[in-house]
Order: sequence, then structure tokens, then C-alpha cells
Amino acid sequence: TRMTPDITSTIRIVLADDHAMVRNGLQRILESEAGLRVVGQAVDGDSALARVAESGCDLVLVDLTMPGASGPRLIQRLREHHPALRILVVSMHDSAAVVRAALQAGADGYVTKDSDPEVLVEAVRCVVSGTPFIDPRVASGLDARAPAPQLALSPREQQVMQRLVAGQSNNEIAAALHLSEKTVSTHKTNLMAKLRLESLAELVRYADQHGLSGL
Repeated sequence: TRMTPDITSTIRIVLADDHAMVRNGLQRILESEAGLRVVGQAVDGDSALARVAESGCDLVLVDLTMPGASGPRLIQRLREHHPALRILVVSMHDSAAVVRAALQAGADGYVTKDSDPEVLVEAVRCVVSGTPFIDPRVASGLDARAPAPQLALSPREQQVMQRLVAGQSNNEIAAALHLSEKTVSTHKTNLMAKLRLESLAELVRYADQHGLSGL
């Protein structure tokens, strides 16, 4: 079960952006709020992975355009290595396609760099408490019919979800998708965590309610 950080305690944050002025500005905004503390900074994908691993942070604020692994690929790697980590994108890009790709890769939220500080702080508190957050100015460009948690599933997690809902076992899914049973089990754990569901019965009910059933 994915643990939700206690929002009454200090929220530990890593900032990943290749511009020092952006990182310092974000740190000033965040640390002016009670209970928010920046515990690490990163300038590229590799250092982001390293800072997150060594700090045991609750949340990473990540830019989409950095040297090395970045964008959806970096988000996927962070999600794979740290399933319980909250990931909030802070980007200059505001197109629906870019936002959707970030959410599908595993981001919990998305804000633009020209958002008001209050929006950033609200986004941080929302995603840490388990509620997806999309900057209102870019949310209107997304498919309003798609539930936000579902957008956060990777394509592979969506495949596993559909087969679970169809009644297939982990073994059957592994054979159909040419994966190991352990990998299927990991995908199942991650997708259940992202959707905040506790059982297969809840997953079936969720899929039915949102029109996600069927292969």
C-alpha cells in the first residue's frame, strides 16, 4: 500500500532544474511556507535520481528540459525506482500534449513556471496529500472526461490494468505481454498505488465507473 506522507509534518522536497535562478526562486517560495523544506537540488536527470535516493524526500519538483535523461523518461525512472515518491512538474511548457505525456509517465501534478506562487504551494500540498493537481490554465486543454489518476498510469500499467480487470492472472498477463511475473506484480502494485485502490474488486469497480474495462 502506498503511504501518504503526513501533511502535518515537514514535507521534504528536491528541486530538479538546470537553472540556478529557477531553483533558488523555487526554494525561496517553498521555504517561506511552514512545513516545506528543500533538502536537495539537482541540475540534470542523473543528479535528480541521486538526490532523491540519498535524501529520502517526499516530493520532487522536476523541470522537463534538462541535460541527460529528462522529460517523461526521467519521470518514468523516478516512478520505477521510487513508487511512493510524489512528482510535480514545474515547466515552461503549457501545451496539452506535453502535460498529458508528463502525467502518463507518472507525474502527480503539473504547474507552469509563470504560475503564481500560491498555485505552486497549493500544488505541492495537493500532490503530497494524494490529490493530483494540474495548473488550471493548462487543465482546460486536457480531456476533461479522463480521470486524473488514470492519466498518471504509464502505457504498460494501463495494459496490465485492463488485463487484471478482464480476469487474467499475473502469470497469464506475463505470458501475454512477454514480461516476468515479478515485473507484472510491480506494475500492479504501482498502478494500484497511483489509483489509490486497495483490492482487485476496487480496481474492477473503478474501471467500470470510468469506462476503462475491456481489452
